[in-house]
Amino acid sequence: MKQIAASCVSILFLIASGCSASSEQAASSAGENAVRQELVKVRTDDNVTLHGVVWTPAGGQATTGIVLAQGTSGEFYSDMLVWLGDELAEAGYLVVSLNRRDHGSSFGYQTVEAAAMDHRYAIDLAAERGVEKVVTAGRSFGTVTSPYYVRATDDERVKAMILLAPVGDYRVGTRGAVGSLEKYEEMVAEARQGVSEGKGSDSFWIPPMPGGRRPAASSYESFLDKRGPDSEAVPAEILKDVGDRPILAIRDPADPLPGTLPPAQELLEAANPNLEYLLLPDTRNGEMARESHTFTGREDEVMGIILDWLAKQGLLP
Repeated sequence: MKQIAASCVSILFLIASGCSASSEQAASSAGENAVRQELVKVRTDDNVTLHGVVWTPAGGQATTGIVLAQGTSGEFYSDMLVWLGDELAEAGYLVVSLNRRDHGSSFGYQTVEAAAMDHRYAIDLAAERGVEKVVTAGRSFGTVTSPYYVRATDDERVKAMILLAPVGDYRVGTRGAVGSLEKYEEMVAEARQGVSEGKGSDSFWIPPMPGGRRPAASSYESFLDKRGPDSEAVPAEILKDVGDRPILAIRDPADPLPGTLPPAQELLEAANPNLEYLLLPDTRNGEMARESHTFTGREDEVMGIILDWLAKQGLLP
């Protein structure tokens, strides 16, 4: 891995907005008594560039680090990852949010395995900064890739996992998005035909998930790998083989995404006896809301649960 560049996020934001700061203010913001945000860029062994941000806590070091993992088409600067990074760093943890190669519009053109293996580079960034114990914290599709990485590598640096808006089976979400099993099977047949004709990298459209999102572009190969009947994007299976690491899963009952709906909780709990699944209290009287997938309005509640759980596991900063 080659680390190419690093700079202060807060300073860049000031420049971008046309603001200025005195050298004294800049020195103060970068001092040991404040959380520092550092933009990073790494190049993978197969020459893919990944961008991200590292939050370093006040004091400059932490023995426990949190590695965040974005959801479908997410970016390292997604709102939810930013508040997680800010709050966890304020609590004393070093936090890394690094794009996988399937970030943004690239999501539909990468395999699960290739994307999941990119978590190594985020863990390496944390280790290079003195972290001895890593906790992965994935959201939505990040609850697929982070356990997948742990199963594939048994990376001893990863001591625990957090699953936010956890998916039980990613294929279920796709079937829900397209509207029926019949339509899903038609898409699978189209993708298989495209691959068989040597057009696996060609694009086609996937209908939007519930909540008004736009249709998503995908290659035939990636569709079959991530969403097809033989896909391994199934945390309910992956979590059976991640060792005895403690796992925390949190879901808002108003989350409408099909892959998170029952029986996802039952399947995840059955997959691993070390998984603690917390279903938040229903505050919407049974109604579904897209923003519940990112815990909007419940950030303090979720952060309190996370910090208490980390302390209970002996994973203090």
